[in-house]
Formats: sequence, C-alpha cells, structure tokens
Amino acid sequence: MGRAYVDDHRVLLYKGSAVTDITEAVSGLEARDELSALSVEVTFTAVRNNNRDKYMRWYGIEPGDKLRIVNHGAEVFSGVVLTVGLDGSVTANDPGWYLTKSEIVLQVSGAAAADAVRRMCAKAGIAVGTIDLPPTRISEVWVGTTPEQILEDILSICSAETGLTYRRRVRGGALQVGPLPTVPIVAYHKPADNLGAFDITLAKGSVTGSDSMADLINSVVLAAGGNSAETIGRAYNAASIAKYGLLQTVETLSGDENAAQARQRLGTLLSQGDRLTRERTVEELWGADEVVSGILLQFQANRYGVTGVQRVTGVTHRYGRPHLMRLTVEAWEDSRAAGNDDTITG
Repeated sequence: MGRAYVDDHRVLLYKGSAVTDITEAVSGLEARDELSALSVEVTFTAVRNNNRDKYMRWYGIEPGDKLRIVNHGAEVFSGVVLTVGLDGSVTANDPGWYLTKSEIVLQVSGAAAADAVRRMCAKAGIAVGTIDLPPTRISEVWVGTTPEQILEDILSICSAETGLTYRRRVRGGALQVGPLPTVPIVAYHKPADNLGAFDITLAKGSVTGSDSMADLINSVVLAAGGNSAETIGRAYNAASIAKYGLLQTVETLSGDENAAQARQRLGTLLSQGDRLTRERTVEELWGADEVVSGILLQFQANRYGVTGVQRVTGVTHRYGRPHLMRLTVEAWEDSRAAGNDDTITG
C-alpha cells in the first residue's frame, strides 16, 4: 500500500447514522498494536471548543461512539471509544476489547480446538471468522472466565503440540485466529508525490534492547493432572541447567494424548522455552500500514544492529505528517540458549 501513495490517514467519527471526518480537530493520533494483546488501542486529543477560533469546535465525542481510521479509503482501524477526558483526550479500542472484559461459563469435552473456539464465540456473542488451528482435542471447564483467557488456554495447548505461535484479532466484526506468518515482507514508505517509495528499514533511528533469561525454561515435567500427582515424563537440557540453573515448568495432559504425542509435546515445549529473549526497540521508522504485530519484517543490513528477518512483537503508529513508527522486534528462529542436546524421559 505505502508504495503507491503518500499516506493520508483520516479519522471518522460515527454517532448513530451520522459520519463526520474529525481529522483536522485531532492531534497526537497513535495506534498501539502488541502481539500479546487481544486488541489495538488508539489514542489522540481532540480540540475542545475554542473561543478564539470559531472553526475549531468540539464534536461531542463520548464513550460508545464508533471510530474508524482510513488511508485512501482502506480501513486501518475500526473500534469503539472507551474514555473521553475533559482535556479532549480520547482512547478507543477495536472489538477485541470486549473479549477481555465479559466473563462466561464454558465446558468442552474432547472438542477440536477450532470447535472449542467457536463455542466460546457463541457464548461471548461474537461472530466467528477464520479459525486455523490443529485438530487438537480440548477438555476443560471454565467458570467465570474471560474469552481472552479461554483463548489463551486453548492456543497454549495448540502451541505445545505444533510448536507454532498463534495470533488472534477481531477483524470485520469476527474473531480471526491462525498461525503467525512465516514469510517476511518488505515494507515501503512514499514520503511525497514527487519522490519514490523506499524500504523503511534503510533509515532507522536509535536502537535499544536487552537479552534476558527471565522467561527461559530448561526443564518441562508432564503430569497426569486432575486428582493424580503421577508424572508422565520429563524433557530437559542438562547444559542449559548447568549454565542458567534449573528453570522448570509443569504441564498437564490435555485431551486424548497418547504416549508418543506426550513425548512430542514435551520436546516442543522445551524447544520453545529454552531460549534467551533478545528484544530490540527501533525508534523513528517511516510508517507503513502493512506493519502490524506478528508479521516478519526483512531488515536490510546496515550499521544499526538490527538486520535480517525480525518478528514484530509490537508497533506504535504515529499518524501525522510524516507517518512514523516505533517497533519492538525479536530475531526469528533464535538459537537455543545452550545447544539442543535434550533428554526426554517417560
């Protein structure tokens, strides 16, 4: 998209059947999209009544109003206004926000993961879009639990089986769930009508970040669950334990796993967890609407220290003239913390 035209983001306010373009009254327009969150948050400040300028007026924005951001007619954001400050500050979220608030009761027994998600949506009153999940069987009871937490539980089980990470978002009024993309993109920005589009990774601001062992797991125990304390098996990496100390998690059987599936799950969980977290934040990139959390972005080699294929785990779009971004990225397919000489027992 950004290769074809100069960005022109417009803010549209919906009050009942009335639609008003309030772009000229808006400042500090930002959208924050985190992979770990279920919805995108938009913030801005709208001009209140100004006695010195008769053309600047307050548009009566209030909680519950609908909001859209479009760029040359293409929808970038659609959501609902949640809060309005006396100073004109506004916060809005896309419909995924509702799945983080309402609590439901749901029981599934031996249901395929996709079917469990569909039942959850029916209870939560949200339409179902594309649900791309493995045929993993789910048996669980949730009482007074948010759909967000239920979805996290289901996707955690699927990830343990497949080794994939899944993204969930409400788009077009329906919940969409599927694996993160595995093909990197090259994003472009066109700064002016008389200038050509260029790869946004060729010009970056400051880069900060950290390497951390805080989330490292080098031993996984699989238990029978329920009222049983029986241990089914264990996967561990002795070299990682020797270097970083024992960092162990306990998982329980899910659905109708057999012994082979249980061993595979142990190996997958260990492979996923036995890694250092290497996170980098890149400031002041030129904006591109295609850059959303979860995508793989191909960074061109240069002196700034972030090169190659990177997973975008968070992005803040600053819509304005110019359109800029702040990205949080992690290297795709990081190597194991201390080699992959794993031991699996049971």
